[in-house]
Amino acid sequence: MNVLELKLGMVCQTKKGIGVVSWIDAQDRAVYLSDLDNKDQHIAVSFDDLQDEPQLHQKADIYY
Repeated sequence: MNVLELKLGMVCQTKKGIGVVSWIDAQDRAVYLSDLDNKDQHIAVSFDDLQDEPQLHQKADIYY
């Protein structure tokens, strides 16, 4: 995934699971994701651990 495309509130997939971007730390090259079920839990992942999953980012239902 291109780091420049990251936005707050975006749903991202990682090796640790799926979460919503709550903040981006460019200095440490990390993204903090909040859990989809429990907004109080956060997952810290490296930019390199993000997996590109285009269907997660669609605003409308589009099927390939």
